[in-house]
Amino acid sequence: MAEPHVISGLKAKRARLAGEIIQAQEIVAQRTRELLAIDAVLRMFTPDSKPDMIAPIRPAARGTFFRYGELSRLAISILRRVGKPVTLNAIVGLAIEGKGLPDDPHLKRNITNVARQALFRLERRGVVRRLLVEPDTWWELVG
Repeated sequence: MAEPHVISGLKAKRARLAGEIIQAQEIVAQRTRELLAIDAVLRMFTPDSKPDMIAPIRPAARGTFFRYGELSRLAISILRRVGKPVTLNAIVGLAIEGKGLPDDPHLKRNITNVARQALFRLERRGVVRRLLVEPDTWWELVG
């Protein structure tokens, strides 16, 4: 027979999940009502419009540790200060050190993913370029 504390823990977990599902369903219902109201107003102003054909925009996840654009500016600052190509891991390490964040492997993995995306955006804008991809990506400022 199962231990009583295991059963009570599973019941509590199930109760929390059921509550989260109910809350999420309420949020979806509210957003659906808002969307229908906006569609109705769009049709009032432009009767021939097709609001269903408007492509949805995925909400952007905001970082916990860096404000909007802060990591990109920090990466540029690090590359400028070092003055030579730098690995992604080194950029992340210096960014973590510069913000005074703890040396946690999970945090470092998260910030590495965010920094990689920030550097890709900077690369598309022509601010930085990748030099070497394997085994670690090296980055440098353009110009």
